[in-house]
Formats: sequence, C-alpha cells, structure tokens
Amino acid sequence: MRYESAELAKISINMCLVAMVSTANTLAEICEHIGADWSEIVPALRLDKRIGQYAYLSPGLGISGGNLERDLATVLRYSEKYKTDGGVVTSWIKNSRHRKDWAWATFKNLGLDKKPEAQVAVLGLTYKENTHSLKNSPSLIFLKHLADRVVVAFDPAASPEATTPNILRTNTALEAVKGADILAIMTPWPEFHLITPEILKQNMAGRIVIDPYRMLDGMALKAQGFIYATLGAPVKENTEPIKQ
Repeated sequence: MRYESAELAKISINMCLVAMVSTANTLAEICEHIGADWSEIVPALRLDKRIGQYAYLSPGLGISGGNLERDLATVLRYSEKYKTDGGVVTSWIKNSRHRKDWAWATFKNLGLDKKPEAQVAVLGLTYKENTHSLKNSPSLIFLKHLADRVVVAFDPAASPEATTPNILRTNTALEAVKGADILAIMTPWPEFHLITPEILKQNMAGRIVIDPYRMLDGMALKAQGFIYATLGAPVKENTEPIKQ
C-alpha cells in the first residue's frame, strides 16, 4: 500500500463507521415518533450479509471524542481543496449536532423545562464509558441547558473540575438519584446496569427516566409507574393502575 493510501485507509474506516452511526441515528429518531422500536429492527439488519452481524447499528447522541470529528474535518478540507463533493460528510456533521440535543429535546417534550423546581440527577459526564475525556460530551451539552437549576451528578472518572458550580457532584450513583424527580443516564458506564427499578422507586422522589443507551429495563420501569424515554423507541408510560 502506498503512503497516500495508508493515510486515507484509517479515515476511510471512520467514514464507514460514521455512515452507519448516522443511519442508525436517523432511523432511530423516526422510530421514536411512529411507534416502531429500533432494537427490534437491528436483528433483521444483521441477517443481511451486506450489513452483517458486526455492523455498528446502535443509535447514539452524535459523534464525540475527537478522532471521528477530526477525520470528517480532513475529508471536508480535501473536498474543498480538490473540488470534490463532500455533501454527505456535511450531512453527517449536521445529523450529529442534531442528535447531541436529543436529551434536551426529550426533556422539553415531557414538559420538564416548565418545572424549574424539579431536581435532576445526571449519571455520566464523559463522552463515552471507560474514559476520562469530556470532549464534546453530550452530557455536558445537556447540562448547559440546565444552568439555571441545581443538578446532582455522578461520573466514576470525570474530574471535579469538569462541571460548573451549579452541578453538585456525588461519590456514588445512588447518592445522585436520591430525592431526584428526573434521572438522565448520559454515559453508558457498565455499573449503571446494576440500577434496578426497585432501587429507583425507593430512592427517587419522581418517576421520570431519560436513558438514551438503554442501560435500564424500560418495560420494568414502566410497570413500576415510571415514564421512560430512550433512543429509538416511543416514550413508555404506564397509564394503568400500578399493582402494589
């Protein structure tokens, strides 16, 4: 492989990854509005050999970190320099910016922006799990919209300096959710899978969970009387009497 090809190979891999992420994000958003569930569609896609079982089909909150964004910028520079068509890359970037605001859009759709007295708990600050990096973190973008209220947050790796003074940091996830009216799980740290509907029911004052990465069991939360919002599916809400 010649030098120029080697340089472009890594960028090419990231472009294919971004294409899959953007496709998943676009269709998952449609699912949220028409009653479909993206998690039910993914198995069908993996059966198609042209897509395959290892395809990256999980919807997310835009493109963060640095490597993918850097490579997108590189392709746009080449496109401008050599007068090639970079329109698809521009569309990916636009889609990423749109999806980064999913949590805030969901917050507003639930009417929570009209309840400044409601206590919000945020679990996860880093842009992804198993990192200290906060670069372009969707969680921090969400928190900017909550600058006028007190928020309690927990992240196992983010530095204390990562947040503004209105964000009260705790040492555990359980401390963060205690007394909260609204819970938003903004980073898919594996330990958050251990949070059960029973734990939330015992510790939260309210019954609203925003969980883009499906860290919790949405159906179980619905059965316990919670309103549950996640990427790629309509909001789940139990309208029947809760059995005690």
